[in-house]
Amino acid sequence: MIHKEISIQKKGSLKDTKLTTYFLDKSEEYEIGKKRPCILICPGGAYRFTSDREAELVALNLNCRGWHAAVLRYSCAPARFPTALTEVAESVKLLKEHAEEWAIDPEKILVMGFSAGGHLAASYGVFWNQDFVAEEAGCSSEMLKPFGLILCYPVITSDRTYTHEESIQNLIGDAGEDLREKMSLEKQVGKQVPQTFLWHTFEDDAVPFQNSLAFTAALGKAGVPVEYHLFTPGEHGLSLASRTTRRADGSGEVKECQAWIELLWAWLNRIC
Repeated sequence: MIHKEISIQKKGSLKDTKLTTYFLDKSEEYEIGKKRPCILICPGGAYRFTSDREAELVALNLNCRGWHAAVLRYSCAPARFPTALTEVAESVKLLKEHAEEWAIDPEKILVMGFSAGGHLAASYGVFWNQDFVAEEAGCSSEMLKPFGLILCYPVITSDRTYTHEESIQNLIGDAGEDLREKMSLEKQVGKQVPQTFLWHTFEDDAVPFQNSLAFTAALGKAGVPVEYHLFTPGEHGLSLASRTTRRADGSGEVKECQAWIELLWAWLNRIC
């Protein structure tokens, strides 16, 4: 395995911002061993921290199914928008630039996010082709194009009825209503957004399912292929919803929701 920690430093980045790689070794014995798809993971944490429960164990789960993975420990508060977004762009650029060395299929790089990390991943999905992102990355927008998004109980809207207020406040600070409106990602969806997989739970009382539902509806209106799964049981922040990722207090294991990863693999097998 190619396991590296790579510092990611953009304007406004915190010093501990890093990309950790979980790349499977090359092997002539595997059909796809010469070049594999890669998923860039953005853990959640309300833009206040990045959760361990949505990082390495998720990456290793992806490895077990033959995919490369990388975890971005992006800058959180006091860093503000668009710092974390430009760090995602820099990470995608890095993965594509080193595709040959790391046996990555550069045309099949997806961005996965959990909770506030889902907002970050969705932000990348809607903003990747804007000039300010390419200018900060120092490359063309085409170099930054993602193949797909995987959004797990994401924060999407900044509308005060359904938003996760802490995440939005940590992201924009006192920037004002114009930027807050821009962070309602369901209003930014267009043809630029790649194919997307989402899942959420009805019982999520931290980030209401109306967030992912609004993004799904916007994707459908824009004609972007989308797959959306809503489970009834389950609190916020389930990660894999399994014993391996449950919290120190024993919560976070919901058998009904463990199906999301199998549904994801069915989707990935269709698009890849």
